[in-house]
Formats: sequence, structure tokens, C-alpha cells
Amino acid sequence: MAKNKLYSIILSVAVAFALWLYVINNVSEKADWHFYNIPVVRAGESVLSERNLMITDISSNVVSLHLSGTRNDLNKIDEKNTSVHIDLSNIKEPGEKIPLNFKPSYPSDVSAGDLEVLDQNPEAIYVSVDYRRTTEIPVQIKWKGTRSENYIYDTENAVLDYPTVTITGPAAVADQIHHAEIEVDLTGKVESISESFRYTLCNAHGDPVDAQSITTNVEEIRLNAQIQRIKEIRLAADVIYGGGATALNTTVNIEPSAIRVSGGEAVLEELGDKLTVCTINLAEIEKSGSFEYTVSLPDGVTNQTGVSEVTVSVRFAGLKGKDFVVENFEIVNLPDGMEAEIINANLTVKIRGPESEIGALTQDDVTAVVDFSNAEVGTATYKATITFNEKFPNVGALKTSSVSATVQLIGEN
Repeated sequence: MAKNKLYSIILSVAVAFALWLYVINNVSEKADWHFYNIPVVRAGESVLSERNLMITDISSNVVSLHLSGTRNDLNKIDEKNTSVHIDLSNIKEPGEKIPLNFKPSYPSDVSAGDLEVLDQNPEAIYVSVDYRRTTEIPVQIKWKGTRSENYIYDTENAVLDYPTVTITGPAAVADQIHHAEIEVDLTGKVESISESFRYTLCNAHGDPVDAQSITTNVEEIRLNAQIQRIKEIRLAADVIYGGGATALNTTVNIEPSAIRVSGGEAVLEELGDKLTVCTINLAEIEKSGSFEYTVSLPDGVTNQTGVSEVTVSVRFAGLKGKDFVVENFEIVNLPDGMEAEIINANLTVKIRGPESEIGALTQDDVTAVVDFSNAEVGTATYKATITFNEKFPNVGALKTSSVSATVQLIGEN
């Protein structure tokens, strides 16, 4: 029993010694390993920016290191926790392929003094530096494609939410850029445009510039441009016949008779094919003549003809005018409890009609009908409608007539 226990102790000591020898010979053993894709970290870039300088090119963003050290230290190193640093703070002016040495940076639990750099690839990092340029350039629109007939493309008044673009980058590149260009294809477009477009940075000749090193303040620009349909509409006058004038003895012409207008589909559809420019009350016109009226269009409709006024010609044929004294009066719509007295019992009006009918009229054939719907106590002026015996259907009164009358309550003296 005692022998077995002694044997176990000796065996345990032997195993422990063997493990100690393994650790000493393997973990602390010197080795040299290759590490790839170690990132390059730029130090002092803010100092470079303060000098209005910027990196335009760098020979490599990763390096390879051949390191010698203990296996324990080498095992702690990879491309995620190790980097090499270049110092940009000593660069004070533009230049091409400026050589910069780099220095490895290891994890915090690895001492740089315990590792030796046997080789590195590349030997140095080369950078190109230029002045940083920030400038504002205009946005230009390049219209292309086929425009549809009977439509107006208002490209001259197109609106951009960003009429200029701010660019920042190496002076050598920024100085080549003259403008930002939006290309808009109008083929098949019949509705107004409200879209966002990407743009191309171009030189003064309109050729694209390789601007990968340029940053801008906006990626897309919204364009609003009106596209309107053109149509021809007929102009008309709303004619009110009266005063002896009828469609048989009166001609009303309008010149021009039509104009071309433009607008959106909805507003043109609502407008229709005819526009009434005026109302002509023939009872208010004593003799033939011409009258000017302004053409007023609804909001959203543009007059493409350039005609802002029309001439309306009124021509009477076979009509005769005459001053006539009316002696017969008829009172209508007088409120209950009131009585009225016409002051000017003889009312002179101008009448018009065929000569044969005008000559045959007598006092008994004409009546002034006075409307007292809005009568109030006292003396006032009231509208009078002139009526004619049915034997004279083609005779009418001109202008509006009125009479003076006194209204009082019944029983008052």
C-alpha cells in the first residue's frame, strides 16, 4: 500500500516536470512569424487639414510584417489589434509621393522591445498631398429627347432646389470642375416635372471630370419644370336680347373669334372649348357699334396668342328708335296697408322696333309697371318695366326706367 502511494507521488512529480519543460520550450520559445494586412493609421491629419492640405493618394493602406519574438507574444498579434502609424504633421506643402516611415503599434500586453521587425513590405508609405479647395459651382440642365407636339416645355423657368453645389477636394481636381450637370430626357413627357436627379461634375467644355476625390454638399437635386398642353378655344359673347333686338334683326360678331391657350390637363378640361368674354345686353345699346372687352382667363391658363382684348361688333338691321311718353302706370307688389302715388305721371322712354310697329303705337299700347316690393313710407325712386300690347311683339324699351313715387300708410293724411 505504501509502495503504491510512493509510486503515485513520483509519477505526479514527473508529469508536472514534463509540463513545465513543455511550457518553457514552447510558450517562451523564440519564433518568427509573418503577419499580413496590418492597417496603416494616419496620425497628424488634423494638423494637415489646418494647413489647408489633404491627402490625395496613398501608396498602400496595409502592410506586411515579419516579426521575431516569443511564441507567447506572437500569438497575441493579428490585423485587428495591431497597426502601423504614419505621421503627417511634418508635411507643410503639396507634393507627390512623399515617403513616410511607419512604426508598428502592438497590443497593450505586448512590449515593443520584446519584438524585432525582421522585414516589412513596403519599406515606406508614400503619400501625395495637395491644397484643399472648397468652391461653389452652378448647376446646369441639359435637356434632351423629343418634345411632344401641342405642348409647351417651360425649360427657361425651371426651378432647382439647389441652383449651386459646393464641392471640396484637391485643388488640382476642383479647379477643373466648371459646373454640375443634370440631364433631363423630355421624350414622352406631357406632365409637369417634379423629380430628383443625380448630377455629373463637368469641365468648361461639358466633359465629365474624374471626381472620385471630390465631396459635395448634396447628392441629388430636385427639378420643377412646367409642361403645359396647348389648345384652341372659341371666344363668345353672352347675348341678352331685348329693346326690340332679336336674333333675326341683330348680328353680334367677336374678333378674334378664337385664341390659343396653354395649361395643365385638368384646368384645360374644366375650361372646355369655349370662353365667354362678355355679356351684351342689347336693351342697353341704342345703335350699332363696336366695343372692346378684356380677355380674362382662369388661374393656371396662359394666353399664348398674345391677344388681351377682343372687339365685339353689334349691328342692328330694320329697327327704328323713338322717344315715347308713357302715361299709363300699373302698381304691383305694394305691401298691404300701404298706398302709393306716382309723382312723375308722364315718363319719357326710348323704344325701338320695326318701323311699321313703332308708327302704329298709341298711348293705350304702352304701360309702365312699377314694382313696390321694397316700398317704404316716404318718397323714393322705383324701377319701372315698360310693357307693350301683345299686338307689338317686336317692340321693346331701351335702358332701365324708373319713377318717383310717394308711399304712405293707408289712412294717413
